[in-house]
Amino acid sequence: MTRERLHDALDLGVQSPLTMVVAPAGTGKTVLLSDWVTRRRRSGQSVLWVPGQSPGDLHEHLDRATGGQAEPDPVVIDDAHLLPPAAVGELCRVLQESPQSVRLLLAARYDLPIPVSELEIRGLALTLRSRDLRFTDDEATRLVRAHAERATPDDIALVQEKAAGWAAALVLAARTLQASGDVVWPLANQRPVLDLLLGETLNTLDERVRTMLLRTFGAVSLTGQLAAVLSGDADAGAMLDDLAGSGLLVTAYTDDSANSLSYRYHPLLVELLRRRFATSPEGHQLIVTAQHRAALYYQSRGDTAAALRSALEADDAELVERLLLDHGPALLAAGESALVEAAFDGLPAGYVEEHPHLFGVRGLLRRVAGDVAGAVLDAAAAAESVTEAAASRPDNQVPAADAALLRLWESRYGWHDVHAAIGRARSVLAQAPAGDGSPRAVLGPERLAWLLIELGAAEIWADQQDEALGHLDEALVTARMAGHDQLIAGVLAHRAVVQHVRGQVQNSAQSAQAALDVAGEDGLPEEYAVRAQVVLGFAALSELDLEAAWRYHEGSAEAEAAGSDTVVAGLRAVLRTVLLVEQGRLSEALTELTSDPVAAGPLPSYLSRDLTLLRSWVAVLLGDQQSLDHQVSVLERSGQAAEAELVRAMTAVMHGDAGAALKLIEAGLDQPDAYPPLASAAASFRTILLGRTGDDSAADAALVDTLNRVTPQRMLAVLTTAGGEPAFLDQLRRHVAGPNPHPFAGVVLEKLSGYRSGWIEAGGMTPLSRTRSDPHRPPARRMDAVVNRARIRLTAREAEVLEQLALGNSYAEIAQALFITENTVKTHLISLYRKLGVEKRSAALRTARNVGLL
Repeated sequence: MTRERLHDALDLGVQSPLTMVVAPAGTGKTVLLSDWVTRRRRSGQSVLWVPGQSPGDLHEHLDRATGGQAEPDPVVIDDAHLLPPAAVGELCRVLQESPQSVRLLLAARYDLPIPVSELEIRGLALTLRSRDLRFTDDEATRLVRAHAERATPDDIALVQEKAAGWAAALVLAARTLQASGDVVWPLANQRPVLDLLLGETLNTLDERVRTMLLRTFGAVSLTGQLAAVLSGDADAGAMLDDLAGSGLLVTAYTDDSANSLSYRYHPLLVELLRRRFATSPEGHQLIVTAQHRAALYYQSRGDTAAALRSALEADDAELVERLLLDHGPALLAAGESALVEAAFDGLPAGYVEEHPHLFGVRGLLRRVAGDVAGAVLDAAAAAESVTEAAASRPDNQVPAADAALLRLWESRYGWHDVHAAIGRARSVLAQAPAGDGSPRAVLGPERLAWLLIELGAAEIWADQQDEALGHLDEALVTARMAGHDQLIAGVLAHRAVVQHVRGQVQNSAQSAQAALDVAGEDGLPEEYAVRAQVVLGFAALSELDLEAAWRYHEGSAEAEAAGSDTVVAGLRAVLRTVLLVEQGRLSEALTELTSDPVAAGPLPSYLSRDLTLLRSWVAVLLGDQQSLDHQVSVLERSGQAAEAELVRAMTAVMHGDAGAALKLIEAGLDQPDAYPPLASAAASFRTILLGRTGDDSAADAALVDTLNRVTPQRMLAVLTTAGGEPAFLDQLRRHVAGPNPHPFAGVVLEKLSGYRSGWIEAGGMTPLSRTRSDPHRPPARRMDAVVNRARIRLTAREAEVLEQLALGNSYAEIAQALFITENTVKTHLISLYRKLGVEKRSAALRTARNVGLL
């Protein structure tokens, strides 16, 4: 294939006396020059081709050239490294005495003893090296497809990744692909050729350089300083710079983060060194020694992941143990579980049992990896080892911290007493200096942050919100000092839960979104992500964005943590139930509320409160006074007196005494610890009741108070009951049009005017709608009738489908309106037609009107 960029370089070079193409075997020198010569000859230009092993009449050509020929013809000398010494000497003489008399293009595998540098300084020479001959991605694509026309982009990408632009490797890999239909590395059938070509280049290097390569080839990327550390040779950086000059074995590139040069070895060189030298006892010992130095170097620079990898390569169990103990939790929190697992796998059999302080780290690994049974076993072993070691090593708090962290995690799933686990963790955090004055082992920032996060999570479950928030704030400071994004995100996700249960809807949403943003492309671990999603679902619901709320709910429901962590499971159940109610799916909501989530003990008060309030609301919508009374008594027994008083006040209006209901609501709103969303809903009730009594000024003041309550956290969802009252919307319109409207009033009016609660369409009756004056009361929906002398009764969903049918909606429109599938619509229609004794839409509507169902 013609490589235009290199042809252009040769066209430029031939205008000067000397062009050198210096690169190892297999880089495409001969093919390039042959293609260039063929093109020139086709255009009528003369070019002389001279093979280095038999230069023939080169001497005579040089004599004629120096004899004064006006325009010298280019002379291409292939394999110039094979020229006899006399021929090389004559080239030197001509280039020194009369360089303008010749146009020489030399292709060689290494630099020749001719004055190239002197000519380059004078602008009379051009040198192309391996780095220039490397195939770009576009060129590699064309070359591979020239040999394997069925090669896919993925095939080509893999070939180019391994070949790194080396022509010989690209061609051999492409031929293998054409023959087998697949790219399999290493290329076993082509290995002898590749080893021969690379080995030839390797053998030309000084022994000291080869030793440096062998000691450093295990590093993915090298700086001159790291190469010196690994090899123990202070000149390693200079050697790499020289090798990068040719560009085949080593490539130099600029590391933007460090603003310095870094080096990368050719992948096939790494394979060759690994096979040819690393398997010998001497080579293996060189590598082990180098990797041990590298581990200590990386550790001193704080790169614990690289240090652990090097310790594994060095097969140093003691160093691996120390790194795992000191930095294992930090690596796990950073998403390096595969590396930590490899480190444990690399330890000798029975090593952890002989060093029990590692049980805690391995338990954390198994927990992160989803091996719950293994994590529980290691947690027990860690706790036992800490107890046994307490007498001999009272200063070592690292294993104790790991054991406490695991115990906190277990307690949230009911496997241990949560209060005992919290006490143990607080004890670890509160350790004072030892009696002899020596300092206790200080927990690393990542381990400390993780312990504080787990402590906060357990305290959230144990209903200790103030303590949880304090420990989470401390964890946030610690994680930020460590610069650890995943731990920062974990703190924010847990803090979002605390803010949510306190009724701080928007604050919780901001924390949850910040957690997702901080995690970035790596994403949040599942147990953190599920918290962020469920909190964002509540925030979307609060702003009446049901579509987004369902989306977040589904995301939280997919996480495994939602089925086992009581806090998450409870919040998810509450979110789903509220969404079902908002869609009018009251029977499904009631089913969801029939039992509490599976819990590790008594539900936290906030979960019990939310579930009881939901049951109360569904009971009100269904007109079930007995269930309502029971739920109010549950609130009182569970210490939620303020909430019980507000529910009793809001439903008192059903007894017909608006004045008494108003007094109860006023008393309930005076309670300082009332749940903010419930208090805001009660304030909207007060606004409507005052309007009904004719006290317009008091009603206007109550409206402003309601808006003041809902505005900071944008709690629009609590106003949906009031929004279903035409009188409330009329009052809002007058307020917005008035001289001094509330800043949030326009938003509330717009949202409520365009929102229709599903529970209203499903026939749900609120206390306000039950006592609404006749002009605004919707007619009761008929559910039964006599058809063909037989009494039929429609289900609530069949009645909804019948109403949508009467509006002329299609199957798809009915499905969208009722949040069900088209197949479900058809199922309900089949049942509906059967009950009405008809077979099509028009007959169904006619019969339904005749019997009073429409």
